[in-house]
Amino acid sequence: MDYRVTYEHSLAAAPDDFIVHVPSQMIGGVPATVPRALLPEFVTSLILERSPSIGRIRNLRILS
Repeated sequence: MDYRVTYEHSLAAAPDDFIVHVPSQMIGGVPATVPRALLPEFVTSLILERSPSIGRIRNLRILS
């Protein structure tokens, strides 16, 4: 399934400095079997896997 999300992130070199606000990003490849309660954790791990330069993610919201 595909989900549109918004979040803020820091770089791996400065994990406490949140410098980027991503207003909208489509995340694909989420299995339909992932429970809704675990969806934010799953999406966060997908983003971190795909973008190794990201340090931390905060304020993740599932938009659709």
